[in-house]
This record gives sequence, structure tokens and C-alpha cells, in this order.
Amino acid sequence: MSAEGGNARLIVTFFAKSRPSSQDNFRSQSLACGPTFSQLLASSLSPAESVLDSYRTLAPGIFQSVYSITNPLPKPEKLRHTTSITAFEALHAVEIIWDLVLNGTSNDLRPTKLAVFDMDSTLINEEVIDELARSIGITSAVSAITARAMNGEIEFEQSLRERLALLKGVKADVWDELKQTITIAAGAKDLVDYLRERGVLTVVVSGGFAPMALWLKEQLGLNYAFANHLVVSPSNATYQYPHLSGELSPEHPIVVPEYKKHVLESLAQEHSIPLSETFVVGDGSNDLLMLGAAGLGVAWRAKAKVQREAPQRLNGTTLSDLIFLLGGQESRDA
Repeated sequence: MSAEGGNARLIVTFFAKSRPSSQDNFRSQSLACGPTFSQLLASSLSPAESVLDSYRTLAPGIFQSVYSITNPLPKPEKLRHTTSITAFEALHAVEIIWDLVLNGTSNDLRPTKLAVFDMDSTLINEEVIDELARSIGITSAVSAITARAMNGEIEFEQSLRERLALLKGVKADVWDELKQTITIAAGAKDLVDYLRERGVLTVVVSGGFAPMALWLKEQLGLNYAFANHLVVSPSNATYQYPHLSGELSPEHPIVVPEYKKHVLESLAQEHSIPLSETFVVGDGSNDLLMLGAAGLGVAWRAKAKVQREAPQRLNGTTLSDLIFLLGGQESRDA
């Protein structure tokens, strides 16, 4: 996000990589993430000045400091790569999420009006295209291409077309079976429920497929769903049932990284929402553009390349922990 002009609040949230096993460990980690860290931060921010406004323990192993920051305002994505900061994370076994809030209100809620999520390996635990491959016994071939695409080793559209070509002949009603086996990620419902209670627009935009994205929209109560559309071919001599043709529909946009970013920006414009008040979560390299465009973009349990390049990253066990980043007081399924 842009970090220009005026005073701002820097919200720094610490997540222990493993929750403290004893009260002593909890107290030690809490102190380290408070006053000790403030001294380290001051040197990292220079010549900007910071004042610690508040410090609180959100849950065992989760702490948050809020600072008033003067010009020149820092870029959160650069702070997380500062050598002294990464050394602090390693020493205290924490992951730090940095969030710069411009013209924020005095309460603890992060200004957020639009939340956009990836689907596969984010809101759900599986990669749907790999599950399609499993249905016809070619999991290894398709999964290998998926992994390369999510790590950014090949262009997403190229990889998608290659994988779809291998899936020609999959029964067109395969979605009914997948809806029985696909699992929604831990904490996803709690996170979306929290956002809806705050009146935040919620969106899934997926490089996967429309039948599953629309199903997930209904399961979680999301406002919008965007995904790829596939061509279905009728029965023929080779496949004596309606089946996937192995091709993308030419009548619909292909959900590539640029399109994901476009969805974020166009919905924000349509609803008169500043990008600084948007929140994005994803795990693959095709999410990097929209993560970078958001007010707060978090790579969740992401692939290695995405962990390095995303504005922020977190490797937790429940998406409900992200509620803390938005000002929520508790993780509902903890």
C-alpha cells in the first residue's frame, strides 16, 4: 500500500510459531514483543519517529503493538525484510505482520470494507484441479504442473491450459462428487462471519473453477464469486457421457493474476472503497498482484516464492487468527 503523507498508526502483530507451553515462556515472549521490540523498531524506522500507543496480549502467543508514526512513513513490506527484524523473528520464534493505517480512527478496528480471498489451499484445503485429476487417475502429472505454477516457475495461464488438456473426458457431473469431499479450511467460516458482521463485502476469486467457487460462495455466505468456466462436451463415440472438453470457455475471462487484481480494484471502485481499506488473502504466485494492491495483503501458508515476495505472510493453523489483524478480540475456533 502507499505510505505517503501525514501521521499514521503502525500496527505490529506477533504470532508465535508454536503457542507457549508454560506461563514463564508466555511472559518472556510477551515482554520481548513489547518494550524490547520498541527499541529495535526505533532504529529500523529512522529518521521517522514512533511512539508506542498501546500494547496488548490478544491470546496466548499472539501480541499486538500500536505505534504513532511520523513522516517519512515506512513501507510495511520493506520493514518485514529488514535484517534486524528477521533476526528478531528467528530468535523469538514469531512471525510479524505489519500494517500501516492512514488516517485511522481511534478505536482498534482496522478500516476494512472489502475482503478478497483465493479459494484453493486458502478457503478450502484442496487444489480442485488436482482432485479432478484424481478422479481419472492422473494425479501425479497434474499436481506436478500445479506445484510449478503456484511457485511461479511457469505462467499461470499456460499451466492451466496444460492441466486442462490432461483432464479431457472427466464426467461433467464430477462437481457433485467433489462437493462431498472438498473441505473448508479451519477458521474460514469464523473469519467470513466476522467480516459480514462488520458489513465488509466478501469475495472469492479463484484460478480454479466456477462450479466450486459458486458452491463455496453459498457455503460461506460470500457476496461475490469469480472463477474459470470450462467447456462441457456432449456424449460421443469416445466418451459416452457429457464430459469436460479440456478447454476454457472463450465467453468468460480467464482468471490470471492480472484479472484477480482487476476484480479487487473494480469492486473497490464500484463500491467507492479506497484500496487502503481492502484486505486480501491468498497462497499462490497468481495471488501476488492482488496481495500487493491491497491495503493489507497476507499470504496464508503460502508457497516458498510467495512467502518471499508477498507484502505479509503468516503460517498458522486457523484462518480465524486473521481476525486479530482486523481488530477482532478473539479467535472464535481457538
